[in-house]
Amino acid sequence: MNKQALWCLLLSSCLVSPALAQMAQTPPETTQTDSSETNPEPGIEEMVRKVNIVTRAITRTAVSQNEPMAIDLGLVDVPGAPPKLTEGVTAKAYARYVNYEDSLIAQLVLTGVEKDGRSEPLDSNDFVAQFNMDSPELDPASPVTIEGNQETLIAALQRLNAVEDEDDKEEKETEAAEGDTGASNSVGSNASKNADAAGYSSPAALDVAEDTSSPTVRVTTEGCNIRVDLAQLVAVQQSRVETTEDGAVSTAPCEDGADRYPLDRSYSVCGDTIDMETRQATAQYLLYYTDGGGNRQEVTDCLKDDDKVFDITEKASACSVYLDYNEMMAVPQASLAYVNASNNEVQVRSCEPSEEITSVPLVSVTDGCSIRHDFAGGLSLQTGRHIYELNGTTWQADACSDNGTEYPHETVYKNAAGQEVCAPIINQAAGSVTRQSRKQIVVNGVEQFITECKPDTANIAIQSTIDGCDNPSLWNHDLAAGTSYGRERFYYQLDGVPQYVTECQDSEIAYPHQVETTGWQPHDDQLFAYRLTTVYIEGTPKGRFNIKTSEVLPGEPQTAYVYSGEAPATNGEHFYEGCTRFDARDLVESYDRPDGSKHKVVIGEADPLSLGNKCYNEFTWEAITHGKFENPVSSNRSSGPCGVFENYAHVYDAAYHCTSTSSVGTRKTIREDGEVIGTASNTCTTYNAYSPVAAKYYTGGSDADGSFQGYIRVKFPSSGWSYPSHTNGVKSGCLGNWGWLQ
Repeated sequence: MNKQALWCLLLSSCLVSPALAQMAQTPPETTQTDSSETNPEPGIEEMVRKVNIVTRAITRTAVSQNEPMAIDLGLVDVPGAPPKLTEGVTAKAYARYVNYEDSLIAQLVLTGVEKDGRSEPLDSNDFVAQFNMDSPELDPASPVTIEGNQETLIAALQRLNAVEDEDDKEEKETEAAEGDTGASNSVGSNASKNADAAGYSSPAALDVAEDTSSPTVRVTTEGCNIRVDLAQLVAVQQSRVETTEDGAVSTAPCEDGADRYPLDRSYSVCGDTIDMETRQATAQYLLYYTDGGGNRQEVTDCLKDDDKVFDITEKASACSVYLDYNEMMAVPQASLAYVNASNNEVQVRSCEPSEEITSVPLVSVTDGCSIRHDFAGGLSLQTGRHIYELNGTTWQADACSDNGTEYPHETVYKNAAGQEVCAPIINQAAGSVTRQSRKQIVVNGVEQFITECKPDTANIAIQSTIDGCDNPSLWNHDLAAGTSYGRERFYYQLDGVPQYVTECQDSEIAYPHQVETTGWQPHDDQLFAYRLTTVYIEGTPKGRFNIKTSEVLPGEPQTAYVYSGEAPATNGEHFYEGCTRFDARDLVESYDRPDGSKHKVVIGEADPLSLGNKCYNEFTWEAITHGKFENPVSSNRSSGPCGVFENYAHVYDAAYHCTSTSSVGTRKTIREDGEVIGTASNTCTTYNAYSPVAAKYYTGGSDADGSFQGYIRVKFPSSGWSYPSHTNGVKSGCLGNWGWLQ
């Protein structure tokens, strides 16, 4: 077949792209020129900038003959493209090979690029490669150069990158929106959601007229609950009014107060619900609010969010193929997983037989295996192994071993034509002739010799010896058959000196191979390991001899990792919801490697660990602004102001009337990371003390009667120093409201 006929054949069975069909019409070693046109006008195709795009196979990949097959390539170098454009991109291609003049010629076209599940198609006419191959497979160590349209490829990569940037932007906006549903930074404030609360301010101090019958009214939250309004997504602090008149206290029912706390969603403490029948997972959340003390209060159980439903699909890439030798089938396995709202993959079932990929039969073959010779037993045994074909690729299931086919040994001196198979050994000096023989077996009707010529020692005093042939490194080690053969040579004695009649050759002494496991070669990404084996023989003239040391033997089966369970584990990150701190955790699967070590795989998010309230309160007080005495009786004081109170200032006088403004207490709620979660304040007012003999104002400290802050104490003749709520003529509206600040 000439070259032109071959390329026509390539054209008739070309790849999916017409680009290679066009290439196939012109062999790579033939350059077509037109002598009549030395400077042709450039056409549209010639104006397109063609560059050499360097790619490589992601894994060692077998290439089929004649029929195109889909393959994945990694982009190594795209001229004019920055590294960011090619990072994480997979090139999608079709490839095949053809035989031409005892050479393997690979043909390949590029059809698209893909990244993170997104893809951009390419015109296969613009991206082609054709090159020689040593074997029908693509090696990751050998780059593949594709001639292609530079502008088209860079534009496709830019579109992939633009989609990724847009996804990142949407994800950040989603995270910001979800963060807005977390705890408010102003604990106890509803200014942004309650117009009444936003317009609220503390009332000014009252200047009460001299009326001993006036009732005392106070508003308190004591004994009142927080009402949760799910319709308005708010929690309302209820309060009640207490009225004290002539020593009698009356209480009104609890009603909604001004303090309101918004209800927010929390997805972090609720796991997704899994429905294996419908193969769907649904996100869940609960409602909570942060009360005035910075404490998280959960008001609902976990609820399904029907807007966040994720499909559960099979994932076969993380599972190995189960070899069922009872049924002689190779069973593909797959796990079940889904991608949650955080774009993390969550596994819901470990590896089990796939429902989407059909099992394939195990086939017994002898390719790559040899015949093992048992000279002591007088027979040879055929060895074989099992293979299976999955997704167009042939896989080896096990190593070579005896398959039950036996061939008996036969000692042969002459062939079928009556000729000696070995030349006799003629020793003229000794005047003797020694015949030689060989051993043979018949395989599929064909005779095969399995030994070299061996002198017949029964005829003359020819002897064998291992002298000079005892170095095991020079022996024949048949790894496929699991046997090594010693070497010997033959001699006869002449005047006491051995005369060698042969060189060293294989003897009939067989040394069975011994193996020992010296370690494991892990493949964590595929959850299996290869056994590292030392192959050795014993009993040689040199003792033990290692044939292979700590290597993965051909045909070594994969030993799968053993799944040992899953558990949450903290990952060093944490976050806050109001005053509550959560430590983030991953859901980790553990696998036992064959060497006893552990391999851990993060398969999703685990519920965060709540560490509780991490806030504390800090209190400050303002000093009193002024105080006043009115004493219409005293000879040295007339009606009017009596001066400003100072700390521990005492005024002694008979029968006077005093008033004062109040102290303002402020509580600041601070989280452990220094962030101020919220502030609150309250005012205590004391007024209308009649006929005390003395009065003093405390900004802090203590005396014999106890410790007080920020108000006037008065002394009466009958009772001594009194609290502001003392009934001996003192009217107060503040003491009962101070407890929440202390």
